[in-house]
Amino acid sequence: ELADILGVHRNTLRLYMKCHSIQRKYSELTNADLDALIQEFKKKRPDSSIRYIIGFLRRHGIRVQ
Repeated sequence: ELADILGVHRNTLRLYMKCHSIQRKYSELTNADLDALIQEFKKKRPDSSIRYIIGFLRRHGIRVQ
């Protein structure tokens, strides 16, 4: 999304970030906290796949490996 806002290709943005030592870090989240979030999501949408779970986490600002 940032690359689109800046009007550059995402690979260009990644290269620029790498050259300037700018890193996207993963969220600091315990396994228990992650499990709780996923369980909460699965209660509302039990048939959803992993793609929907990742989207749910990203929408809440959580980035995991």
